[in-house]
Amino acid sequence: MPQPENQTRKHTKQRKSVSSLLCKKLYQEADNRCPFCGVADVAVLEIHHIDSDPSNNQIENLIVVCGNCHTKITRGEISQAAVYSKKMELLLANRTSLRKGEKSPMQSVNVNAVTVNDSIIANTVTLNRKRSPRMQYPMDSIGADVIKKGYIDYLIKRYYDYRQADASYGSIRSFSYAEIHTTIQRRFKAKTFFIHISRFEELCDFIKGRVKQTIQGKRNRSHYIPNYDSFESYEAEQLQHG
Repeated sequence: MPQPENQTRKHTKQRKSVSSLLCKKLYQEADNRCPFCGVADVAVLEIHHIDSDPSNNQIENLIVVCGNCHTKITRGEISQAAVYSKKMELLLANRTSLRKGEKSPMQSVNVNAVTVNDSIIANTVTLNRKRSPRMQYPMDSIGADVIKKGYIDYLIKRYYDYRQADASYGSIRSFSYAEIHTTIQRRFKAKTFFIHISRFEELCDFIKGRVKQTIQGKRNRSHYIPNYDSFESYEAEQLQHG
């Protein structure tokens, strides 16, 4: 039996407009370019709600992307896990710059926010400033090694995918994308990609252990299905295509 219209609306999440100040912070965080493809044409940049909840305007849930990559995200070609991971990198880079005492570049921004769909805020931005340098990881950190960083990203994404799959087996255990990074920082006394490269294997073993503990991971192991590629296999594939 159909629900009355007023009851149905109670379950609809209402869009909240993104303030001009928050828009400025998000564009500055992304260096006014798409973090996935690098396009720097502000005319095609948009703000995406990572959890697809248009009412959740927490800065941790918003990321600037170009229209093309935004379409890939909504189609699932770029996973939610990958988007969240990229957002964490941007937040980390921004906070690191602030701790180093770098001054925020002066900018003139005019933002007009309008609703486009359930997960898009379109913005027109005019900027007049020099582009700030991209954050670099310390040379002896995991983040400074492209292949090792990529493998950690790969393992974390596998963990995200398996944790999401757990719900299909009836699991009601709460899940947070940020949890594994918080746990890693607490265990290793450093943020994920700032961990010293000498602890790479230790970090891999930790994340692999988390993957194995998921319902999907346990099912795969019982059927002798690998949960992930080895680092050697991953490295060989990257070098082959690099």
